[in-house]
Amino acid sequence: MISLDFTVYQRVADDQILNRFLDPASGYLSQQINAGKVTNKGIEIALGITPVSNKDWRWQLDGLFSMNRSKVSGLPDDQKSVNISGYSNEGTFAINGQPLGVVMASAFQKDPKTGQRVVGSDGNYIAANDIAIIADPNPKYKLTGISTLGYKGFSFRMQWDYTHGGTMFSGTAGALLGRGVTKDTEFDRAAAVILPGVGENGQPNKVQLSATGAYYNNSITNGAPDEGAVFDQTCIRLREASLSYSVPAKLLGKLPIGSLSLTVSGNNLWYYAPNFPKYIHFDPEASGLGVGNGRGLEFLTGPSARRMGASLRVTF
Repeated sequence: MISLDFTVYQRVADDQILNRFLDPASGYLSQQINAGKVTNKGIEIALGITPVSNKDWRWQLDGLFSMNRSKVSGLPDDQKSVNISGYSNEGTFAINGQPLGVVMASAFQKDPKTGQRVVGSDGNYIAANDIAIIADPNPKYKLTGISTLGYKGFSFRMQWDYTHGGTMFSGTAGALLGRGVTKDTEFDRAAAVILPGVGENGQPNKVQLSATGAYYNNSITNGAPDEGAVFDQTCIRLREASLSYSVPAKLLGKLPIGSLSLTVSGNNLWYYAPNFPKYIHFDPEASGLGVGNGRGLEFLTGPSARRMGASLRVTF
């Protein structure tokens, strides 16, 4: 178990300052306190085997399983949440009793009995008055598998990654679906659509909408809550593949070279996210938060890059 302390910046009201601290005329308007704790509990298992090993061939297999559960506690009673990244109305937060970094943003109103979305008399979903937790980007677990196959001076290496679970907000996927510009929305658009959910009376929704009303009016492109663009991040990925050749020392002979090797490699060569719309080909590792600890928010960012290269290594 690992506990990490972080700092909460707490704004102090003017009347509190007058009673407890210095007069605002002195320039004192806020205080900084150390509060809050993040507890991480998890497991990591590594396994390596060598199925083949002889004069010419060698095959090494390595696997890694990791799982982590975090929980925030110890925030002051008057500090219900702390914004970690993003914006105050659409960002990642620390909240007592929740995993670190849950996404809070605009959400749909939910029926208190069934938890289903509430549909208004016009057949569209009703937005909640306040932001709420809409996603948790922390995966359930991760798997990594590495295969290294060697034959004489050749070596072929692959790394596969599998991420299970975790959810995120995707502005790209939400916008493409809402505007109907992806093959995923190829259906009979003349047919009536009934949004799943319940009316304000708690009864199943029966109001019919057009395709435009159902998809565009209730999408983020038309100002509907961000919760409508939340997707599961499960993904399998060919993280890296490389082919190397090391020139045998005897061939270097009289050359003033200790070793010579050539490597051709590629990164992020292929991925498959089964719980995103099929034809959007969205990469769940895309992020709109830049470099930092924030995850789970994507705002119409560019596609992820596939990188290829070659290197020549010489030692003397």
